[in-house]
Amino acid sequence: MLRRFFASLVVLGALALASLSLAAPITATDLMNIRQVADVKIAPDGSFAVYTLRTIEPDGETPKGLEKYAYRTRLWMVALDDPAAGPVQLTFGARNDSGPSISPDGRRLAFVRRGDGEDARPQVWIMPLDAPGEAKQVTSLEFGASSPVWRPDSGALVVNSSIPFSKTPGVPDWDHERPNRAWRDAERSEDNAAEAGPDGDRASLHAWLERNASNGVAVTINRIAFQGELGIKGEDSFNQLFMVDLENPAAEPKQLTSGFYSHSSASFSPDGGTIAFVSQPRTGAHPDRVRRSSVFLMNADGSNMRARLDSEMWSYGAPIFTPDGRSLVYTASMQDEPIYRQSRLGITPISGGAERGLAPDWISHQNNPVVTADGVYFTSPWRGATPLQMTPINGGSAPGGSIFPGPIGVNSYDAASGGRVVAAITSIDNPSELYVVDAPGATPRRLTDHNTGWLQGRSVASAVEHWITRPDGERVQYWIMKPAGLAEGARAPVVLEIHGGPMAMWGPSGFSMWHEFQMLCSRGFAVVYANPRGSSGYGYEFQRGNHMNWGDGPAGDVLAALDDAIERSPWIDPDRQFVTGGSYGGYLTAWIVAHTDRFRSAVSQRGVYDLTTFYGEGNAYMLVERAMGGFPWESATREVLARESPFTYVERITTPLLITHGSNDLRTGVTQSEMLFRALKELDRPVEYVRYPGAGHELSRSGDPLQRLDRLMRIAEFFERFDTSDR
Repeated sequence: MLRRFFASLVVLGALALASLSLAAPITATDLMNIRQVADVKIAPDGSFAVYTLRTIEPDGETPKGLEKYAYRTRLWMVALDDPAAGPVQLTFGARNDSGPSISPDGRRLAFVRRGDGEDARPQVWIMPLDAPGEAKQVTSLEFGASSPVWRPDSGALVVNSSIPFSKTPGVPDWDHERPNRAWRDAERSEDNAAEAGPDGDRASLHAWLERNASNGVAVTINRIAFQGELGIKGEDSFNQLFMVDLENPAAEPKQLTSGFYSHSSASFSPDGGTIAFVSQPRTGAHPDRVRRSSVFLMNADGSNMRARLDSEMWSYGAPIFTPDGRSLVYTASMQDEPIYRQSRLGITPISGGAERGLAPDWISHQNNPVVTADGVYFTSPWRGATPLQMTPINGGSAPGGSIFPGPIGVNSYDAASGGRVVAAITSIDNPSELYVVDAPGATPRRLTDHNTGWLQGRSVASAVEHWITRPDGERVQYWIMKPAGLAEGARAPVVLEIHGGPMAMWGPSGFSMWHEFQMLCSRGFAVVYANPRGSSGYGYEFQRGNHMNWGDGPAGDVLAALDDAIERSPWIDPDRQFVTGGSYGGYLTAWIVAHTDRFRSAVSQRGVYDLTTFYGEGNAYMLVERAMGGFPWESATREVLARESPFTYVERITTPLLITHGSNDLRTGVTQSEMLFRALKELDRPVEYVRYPGAGHELSRSGDPLQRLDRLMRIAEFFERFDTSDR
């Protein structure tokens, strides 16, 4: 009752909310209230926009009586010419609709629909936008369809479908990587099952073993990248492009690409005669070994496929034709140091010729391009924000200021000619809303209140930016969040939060941590977070600053930021410090408590703790070579891996530590958390270990909602447990 009363208060602005002593706090269960705006698309004439809205909704109970929750993604539309117009929901029901694509004539909307159940394959649907009407399914591909792209005449779509190896005719032109075995030497099991058996000839034995594998008796692993996110990868599959003729509904979709390579990111030329797309270069090596991509062109009927951008030194992506059809805009990143190099925007003539950078003076990443007659828009991580910028197609000059000012995060956006831009934005006072800028230089206008509504009457903590200079001259940016409603003269405990990656970037613009930070502040904790060396958003040199130095350098940065925050904030209690982080942040949490006992307790989440083990059990194993300079069997690298592994220093850990991990997490692997826990138990140190059955690395962002809520409360409880007792 009290919560509903305060939610009914009318308050102007979240900063004003924070100043009200009677405002209701952000609670852990508000996780279920947060709605995420994404997949923004604007009509070609700029008159309306379509977007997706992801919610968390009750979904019955578990067999043991616990409440279940499910994610639902639905389509919404909002008119842009009428400031009084509100958003309108387009799709409903217990399904998930995503990937909206508006036809060039503005009359129809293509999207991807997926029903419930593991076997529900996505298919492409179309619904009218210029008149009432039901959505109709336009693909029934055996392996599903996604990523619809309209032909310029609005008469056809190109869609993606992932075809299994066993359904792809022929044999690959790349190495089998299965010693002394030939391609398709076990297919007799399909032609004549009776011939398959353990006592027959070699072909019969091959067929029998293959049949066992297909039925789950055994899993044969031959590829180097054999781990998925939640389990061992099964049969390989290859994304192919299909043309769907909407003017002839009875016609089967025409497969445009084929073979043992994946094809994606299709883009039509303005005349509809050519398609640009991304695929792997044809090097003869297994696709797992080829860690770059190329841009190809083909005729709209699938003929005359040829590579247009292909270089051993660069990886290319996101091809888009310019409005005149003469050039191609794309992204590219150098491959000599792929985890440090910044993605760049480029342009090149379709007919051949030199490549040219579009924003050569901008030192951070240039991502997610959208091309209009006005120029090329792009997002970029930059000093704790993700601004949207625009650079001319023909000028090559550095971009100006952000189209949406302030320390905000542009999570999804689209633009129309004339300067109208619509974007899903995260800010410190709101996790996700849709905004529009009607013309260059215009003031942004909020279009939705998906979160603004329930946030009325809530106390929202702000974030104050600071910079420090480290002894080696490196400047580090960090933020302090003061607990909302902290009484005059009172002192608050402080939580040091550490981001993952290690190439991630945090700031007031981050959607993924918005609720966790606010929840901790509402429970009386100050929150301090920094972007240590190795973070993106500060250019190549800073991002490379943790090369072969994951421990001391970044740890020094975040601890110095915490020291500075305590020194400048007399309301922070220096005797009540806590620390947590996930993934690389889990690594750095363990590293820190192995090198200092200043924290009352710590929570290390889904981390890596022994880098040699990480090379074998994590699907992000390439970080070992790229970040540590070599492989575990090389003597010089072994020394680096031992020096940079928190597990090496496990005997020094005396801080009470909570270790959490998803049982199916193959991004970082779970064995290292078991090693860390077992070692601390052997050493009789204060440690607790929590595993989340079935959960992967994305638990905190897109995992089971009840597990996400449990995770939040275990972190808070572990801090509060040691905040109220003597050390």
